[in-house]
Amino acid sequence: MIRQTIIPAVSQFSDDGRWWWDGHSWIATSQVVLPDLPPTNFERTGQLALARAEMRQGQRDFWKSVVPLALLYVSPQNVLGARGYRLWTLEQMELAAAYLLGPEEAMRAGEVGMYATWDYYGRNYSVAITTAHVLVFRIDALEGQPRWVVLAARAGEVKIEARTGWFGRMWPGLDVRGWNGRWTINGFEGFDAEPVVEAWRQAVSSAAPMA
Repeated sequence: MIRQTIIPAVSQFSDDGRWWWDGHSWIATSQVVLPDLPPTNFERTGQLALARAEMRQGQRDFWKSVVPLALLYVSPQNVLGARGYRLWTLEQMELAAAYLLGPEEAMRAGEVGMYATWDYYGRNYSVAITTAHVLVFRIDALEGQPRWVVLAARAGEVKIEARTGWFGRMWPGLDVRGWNGRWTINGFEGFDAEPVVEAWRQAVSSAAPMA
C-alpha cells in the first residue's frame, strides 16, 4: 500500500509556538499528530532495506559475542545500520517540516538522537532547523517516523549548544532549550552538530524584528 499525506494549503505556528494552524483551525502544538509520511528517497532506492539488514546482523553478532563482554561490544553492522537510520530520519524530518510549515520554509539542517538498547540502536528525538523555526520531534518507534512535535519556536526564542571538548568528541550531542523544556539530542555515528548550530545562528540573525 502506498502511503500518502496531504500537505495543508496554509499551515503555520503561532508566534509563541503553542498553536498550529492546519488551514482550518488552531490545534495545540502538544496535540499535533503527524500523518504517515510518504516514502522517502532513502526508502525508494532500497537503502533502508540495507540498513535494516545491517541492524539485524548486528543483533545476531551482539548475542554471539562473549557474554561478559556483551555490554561493551559494538557490532560494525549495528554502526552501519544506525548510520542508515540517521539518514532516513533526516529525510523524514524534511517531509515533516514541509507538512507543518509549508514547502516554502524548508529544513536547513537537522540531527537525530540515537540511544543504545541491549542489541541495537533506537531513535527518540530529532531537531530540525528551518529558515525561521526550530522544531523538535519525537519519533514513534525504530521503524516509525517523527510523529509528535515537542517544541516549535522561532529560532530567536531557542538556545542550542553542541557538546564540546573530549566528551563531545566521544559522545556528540546537542542541547536544545525552548519555551516548554529542554531536550538532549544524543548522537551516534555520522552525527554532526555544527551544521545544526550554524543553521540556527543564521536563522536567528536573519529573523525580522518582532513588531
